[in-house]
Amino acid sequence: MGRIVGSIAAGLVVAAAVTMCAAEPGRAESSAAIMSQDVPITAGDAEKAGTMPPPPPYDPTVVKYVDPGMPTPDPRATPTPTPTATPTPPAQVKIDGVRTDRVPTPGQLLFKATGDITFMDPLSWSVNVFKRRHQLIVYYKGRMFKTYHAVFGRSFEPGTKLWEGDRRTPEGVYTIVGKHPSRRWDWFLTLNYPNLLDRRRYEELRDGGAVPSEDGHPVGVGGRIGIHGSDEPLLNRGNINWTTGCISVDDEDVEELKRLLPDGTVVIIKP
Repeated sequence: MGRIVGSIAAGLVVAAAVTMCAAEPGRAESSAAIMSQDVPITAGDAEKAGTMPPPPPYDPTVVKYVDPGMPTPDPRATPTPTPTATPTPPAQVKIDGVRTDRVPTPGQLLFKATGDITFMDPLSWSVNVFKRRHQLIVYYKGRMFKTYHAVFGRSFEPGTKLWEGDRRTPEGVYTIVGKHPSRRWDWFLTLNYPNLLDRRRYEELRDGGAVPSEDGHPVGVGGRIGIHGSDEPLLNRGNINWTTGCISVDDEDVEELKRLLPDGTVVIIKP
């Protein structure tokens, strides 16, 4: 009985194999042909031929690729930053009785370094005045010391002073011949107007009849021209020329000029 059952089972297996071969004759033939070729077989060809095994099921615990990310820097290879040099602040200049600039000028540095009494010599100082620019510039030993704001005579006619009462500020080369306190102007630094050139010019104008007359006589050449403070600070700040011919600066500025400039200092007044 056992032999009969075994024979029947074997017959069933053989019949199933024959049926599968009959159902897919082309696939079996194709696979055998590909396997018999002596050439490399790609994965696509093997998959089409049915010879590639199915892929394994996805396993999330199996990591096939890891993003390397950024490399860890080697501290030994990290360059040491070069320290930046701290800029040296400008030297602080303190001059008694003078408001110095935040950044000292060459003249202020030279004045501070002066170790003798040459700062009292009028030849160490000079002043340039520019009427159109409203500037009075002080120089110490040929180097710019400080710039002051100034206003001038209220005449609408340009040019130098010609005679008394024309309300013009002189133009030319003058010197400081005296310094006097003033109730109205704080300080008054007198200039030697009229100088020789001014007198000659006036005489020519007078002889030519160009000088105006008062009470039947020509007006004089004028005088008492100088550098003084202001009782009209708003006019000074507004660049309004209001004097009768003098040079006006702020009261604090005229006090500085009085301390700095000795008698005999050259003052050059330009248009």
